[in-house]
Amino acid sequence: MKNEWTSNLTGMVQVKVMGLGPERFLNDCMRKGIPLRDVKKSGTNSITFTIELKDYKRIKNIPRKKEYRVFFIGRKGLPFEIRRAWKYFGFVVGIVGFLVVLFLLSNMVWRVDIKGASPEIEYKLRKDLTAMGVKTGASQFSIPKMQTIQKKLQDDNPSLTWVGVQLKGTTFHFEVVEKHLPKPEKALKPRDIIASEEAVIASLFVEKGKPMVVKNDFVKKGQVLVSGVLGTEEHPILVPAVGKIMGEVWREEIISIPLDTPFTLLTGERKTRYYIGTKENKIKFWGFEKNKYKSFEGESSSYQFKFLKWKLPIYFTKKTILESNGFVRSYSKEQAAELGKQFGRKELMKKLSPDAKILQEKVLHESIDNGKVNLRMYYKVLEDITKTKTIVQGD
Repeated sequence: MKNEWTSNLTGMVQVKVMGLGPERFLNDCMRKGIPLRDVKKSGTNSITFTIELKDYKRIKNIPRKKEYRVFFIGRKGLPFEIRRAWKYFGFVVGIVGFLVVLFLLSNMVWRVDIKGASPEIEYKLRKDLTAMGVKTGASQFSIPKMQTIQKKLQDDNPSLTWVGVQLKGTTFHFEVVEKHLPKPEKALKPRDIIASEEAVIASLFVEKGKPMVVKNDFVKKGQVLVSGVLGTEEHPILVPAVGKIMGEVWREEIISIPLDTPFTLLTGERKTRYYIGTKENKIKFWGFEKNKYKSFEGESSSYQFKFLKWKLPIYFTKKTILESNGFVRSYSKEQAAELGKQFGRKELMKKLSPDAKILQEKVLHESIDNGKVNLRMYYKVLEDITKTKTIVQGD
C-alpha cells in the first residue's frame, strides 16, 4: 500500500457502508483488488474505510445488495484542493497581477526634479539625463549608478560647481550649484612685491609701484622686487604694488623607473551573471556557464527592490567577469632613463603655475638599484616668482 503522503497527492475518498452484513461489500472490494485503508466499525451495522481516488469508479461498479447502502462521505488530497482553488482562480490571479504591476511600477522612474539650476542649465541637464536613460517611465534596473550619473553631468557641464543626486522612491532629485563670476576684488592695501625664492630676473611687467630690480639681477628669497612706496622720504605715497616678474629658478627632482613593469589588459571577453536574494545570501538565476578564464577581473552592481515607498530586503545583483591577460613591459637602461625624464617633466609641471616653462634639464646622477633606474635631475625653470607683502605704516 502506498504511503500516506503519496495518497494525499493522488487523492482519497472516504466511504461508509450501512445495513445488514456490510462486511460482504468489503469482501467484494478485496476480490476486485481494491485496497482499503482505515477500516473502522462505526456502529452495529456500519463500517467506514478510505480508498484512493483512482479506485472510485471501480468501487461504484460493484453490485450492491439490498441489505446495505453505500455512501461517499468525505474526500481529501491535492486534486480536491485544486478543484476548490479553481473556484477562486480569477480572484487569486487578479490579486497576484495587481501586486506584480504595483511592484513593477514601484521600481520605475515617475518624476525627475532639478533644483538650483537656471532654465538654460535645467534644459541641458534634462537632455543629458534623457540620453543616459533617466526619464519618466524608465525602469530603475536599466539606469546607471548614481555616482556615474553625477560624474557624467559634471564632466559634460563645466558651468556647474557641484551636482547632488538622490533617488527617493520613484523620484530622482538633482541639486545643482552653478559657477558664478567672482565678486569684484576689494580695494588692495599698500604692499610690496617680493621674491618667493632665489632666481635670476628674466622679465618684469609693473603696473603699479616702483621697480627695485632689473633684468638679469640675481635675487634672494624675500627680496623686494617692486616697492609700494612712492614719492619722497618726507612725503611717501603708499600704493599696492601690482606686477608680474618672471624669473629663472633651479630645481632638483629624484625619479625612479622600474626596468620591469607588470600590467594587465582586458581582452574584451566577458561573462555576465545575475543574482537575486538578500544582501548576504543570493541565488543565481542566470549565467550558469563555468568561468574558464585563467585571469580575470570582476565588476558588480546591486539594485535594491522597492514596494511603494518601502525598500525591500531583496537585491538584484549583476556581476560581470572580464577576461584579462597579464604582461610585463621590460625596458633597457636607456629606455628607462628616457621614460624617467618624461615622467620628471610631467611631475614638475604639476607643481608649477600654468605659465611656467622648463628651459633646461640635466641629469646630475644616474644609477641602477633593485631593478630600478634612479635619476637625479636638474631643471632650469622660468616661472612667476612674485609674492606680496603688506606694508605696515611706521616701518
